[in-house]
Amino acid sequence: MAKIFTIFILLFGAFKIIQKIFSEQYTLLMASFKQNHLISIGVSKKGRQLLQSLKEDKNQQGIVIEKETEHANISAVKKQGHKVIIGNAEDENTLLEAGIKRASDLIVFLENEQTVIEIVESVQQIYKKSNCDNALRCYVHLRDPRLIDLVKNADLQFANNSVDLHFFNVHKMVARQFFTKLVNDLEAGQSQDLEKIVFIGFGDFAKAILLQALRIMHLHPNKEPKIAIYTEGANKAQIQFQERYPMAHKIGEISFHEFEGSFTPILHEQNLGELNKKAIVINAFDDDEINLNNALELLQKSRLSEFAIYTLNAEGKGLRALMEGSKENKRIHFFGGIEETCSIEFITGEKQDKIAQAIHDDYQKLTSGEATESSRYTSDWLTLSEDAKDANRTQADHIPFKLLLTGKPLETTNPKDFQFTSEEIEYLAIIEHKRWMAHRYLHGWDFGTTRNDDLKLHPSLVPWEQISEAEKQKDRDTILRIHKLI
Repeated sequence: MAKIFTIFILLFGAFKIIQKIFSEQYTLLMASFKQNHLISIGVSKKGRQLLQSLKEDKNQQGIVIEKETEHANISAVKKQGHKVIIGNAEDENTLLEAGIKRASDLIVFLENEQTVIEIVESVQQIYKKSNCDNALRCYVHLRDPRLIDLVKNADLQFANNSVDLHFFNVHKMVARQFFTKLVNDLEAGQSQDLEKIVFIGFGDFAKAILLQALRIMHLHPNKEPKIAIYTEGANKAQIQFQERYPMAHKIGEISFHEFEGSFTPILHEQNLGELNKKAIVINAFDDDEINLNNALELLQKSRLSEFAIYTLNAEGKGLRALMEGSKENKRIHFFGGIEETCSIEFITGEKQDKIAQAIHDDYQKLTSGEATESSRYTSDWLTLSEDAKDANRTQADHIPFKLLLTGKPLETTNPKDFQFTSEEIEYLAIIEHKRWMAHRYLHGWDFGTTRNDDLKLHPSLVPWEQISEAEKQKDRDTILRIHKLI
């Protein structure tokens, strides 16, 4: 019996090995017939959700490259009809097996930026060696805009310019999405009264939301944004932020406070009980459970208050649905769900950047044929620096706030009614000038009597009353063009 049992185990083991080899070879064979397909790197939770979006939103099956042979998500991805190739995406042979020379899209959504760049370099080498002219859209996740510009300026030349490199930053994109949600939550007229944002936690998402707040939370001609940040190691966080953004203090009031787990000091120090709807609190640690616990604790401590509590929650889809359906939790609002951030539409950014590209196209037409000092910002959208792209994105993201300030919410107002009175034009133009200055300050610009792009000096970085009439008219024209853009 022992001998028979041993033989049975050996035969079963041999069968499993043969099955695995056959499965891998079959996958490679099927991959060799793929055309115009999408290749994704990794089957992490993000990768799995991305492939699910491909299946549900586009009704397509893609190919995923995964390093780990026994990754827990491989089975689920295969059940959706996607092909999984085990290998290192930095290796040219693995990319070739996935059909990189026949694919339409490559998405590299990884945390390690060095690995991301290595994969892009491998794709470049493949296209150089084979002189491939396949049209490939390559979406690359990089967090630091300086690194994006560095990669853009590097000698990454593809054969026949057939590869379009697109860069995305999930933290920045979630931050933009957050304020889209916020403007929809605010009532007409309430946005003017919003005086303070309080952060609890200062992870990567919180930093991106803070920067976006400094860019677009300009809602009154005479009021500046007020932002309080509660985090562990507040002094260190403040020093690092001030070193990275030395002009940020010119935009508004930013204060850092040590967070020791107690919410009572926050309520008193920030006067949240009296401010009520004039303030919002954002729970933005990088851990979902910590954010949820903080939100519930803060809700309990402030039962008589009305301020909204926004909570970053990536993976608890069922929990979010349960809590949002509860009458007792109307003050808690969730954002940053993985099902939203890891979708094909979100990563390609086509919808999110639609108005931003329209603004840039409009600017190109206005400056066509002119020897303008801003000529470095008039190239095509794909080749623009992140600084220039962000300038257009910020202007686009502020439009819904401008409409809300004049009682014309974007979601409910007929586009034909997006006309402003002369008083509204002047009012919004002043706010637009403040928003424009904030963007410049975040990118290190300061006042100079003569504009100098290399030294980042600009004569218009002064209050509205001090700029020339010609510069004021530029801001008014920006408001007047909103109707056309919408």
